[in-house]
Amino acid sequence: MLEKTYSFTEASKKLDYFIKEKAHSYSKMRNFDFGSSKDNFVSGLSPAITRRILTERHVVNRVLESFSFYAVEKFIQEICWRTYWKGFLEHRPKIWDDYLHDLESLQSQKELQSYEEAVSGCTGIDCFDSWSRELTHKNYLHNHTRMWFASIWIHTLNLPWQLGAELFMEKLYDADPASNTLSWRWVAGIHTQNKNYIASAENIKKFTRGAFYPNGQLNKNAKIIDWENFEPENLDFQNYQKPKNIDYLLIHENNLSLENISDFKYLFIQQNSLQSISRSKNVRAYINKALEDFKNRVTEKYTGKIIPFTFENFRPIQNLIYEKKINEIYSPYPSIGFLKEELIRIGKLKSIRFKFFCNSWDILFWPHAKKGFFKLKKQIKPIITILNQIKLDL
Repeated sequence: MLEKTYSFTEASKKLDYFIKEKAHSYSKMRNFDFGSSKDNFVSGLSPAITRRILTERHVVNRVLESFSFYAVEKFIQEICWRTYWKGFLEHRPKIWDDYLHDLESLQSQKELQSYEEAVSGCTGIDCFDSWSRELTHKNYLHNHTRMWFASIWIHTLNLPWQLGAELFMEKLYDADPASNTLSWRWVAGIHTQNKNYIASAENIKKFTRGAFYPNGQLNKNAKIIDWENFEPENLDFQNYQKPKNIDYLLIHENNLSLENISDFKYLFIQQNSLQSISRSKNVRAYINKALEDFKNRVTEKYTGKIIPFTFENFRPIQNLIYEKKINEIYSPYPSIGFLKEELIRIGKLKSIRFKFFCNSWDILFWPHAKKGFFKLKKQIKPIITILNQIKLDL
């Protein structure tokens, strides 16, 4: 079950099952959605990878223990797509700012009947309506199905892509700002100029094995959306190297890898899901359980002082800062999005100096995410080789 991957133990078991039962057929079968996570050949690990309950590096290394690189290259590439999206957005933060600005101006469109029909699964397009209900009740959609859903939302139903991205952020267990926002932009045709994604009835019929065939119901022409070129900023990711010794460390919902942790004096652990993000009840519960699981694992392994906090009550951290005269608090880099904005806001408001660090995976991959995925794709095998030669960090 996807909702159980909040636990490192359960997520690890799911990874083991995927390696044993499905990894060998992933490349051939990954695009088929049979309507059941049990029957599909995707791993179902994306919620755990999004929160780094399992890190990308850990997952890739475990798979490579059983297969050659070329036997599972397609699976590794799909892992790296999330890395690419994050790196791409890091180089172009204005995309995120523009998205948030657009959302504010589009909220009134939620009152339209077409929007209500789409989110409630009452459009009359059977496949879309089924997926809409699945999204609401299961908080997950197969990756190929997400593309179909987004395409129909934009090009057939003529709804703003920004509201679709907002819906996914609210409903999906595995939604993160970069992969979610940029994937919707790609389907809309504004990630890469003159390239968009148009769902076809024949493609849906093929990859659902005839479960759905919306013949004559889908628009075959792309909705015209103005394309804007965002030039990448020059960033030095080496500035985000993790220091050897950290006395004061803050852990948040975007990075729950135990590999962040070494001996510490004080560890601040987020206690519940960030309230400023609109999320479904199930998604909040998943994040809260993941945070609790992380806290339990740390408690079993380390003896330093653990201080729970919420973003609504930062006083436990403030009190310690004043008492111990702390100059800075380290934290895993949260990536561009809601959580980073919240940490920056609190840092300014409470006069707290946060210092972010990245893991070696991001530091090595993100410089190759300035343009298209192909540039990063060529670096996957060399970077994995390099990572296996250096000490494991995150």
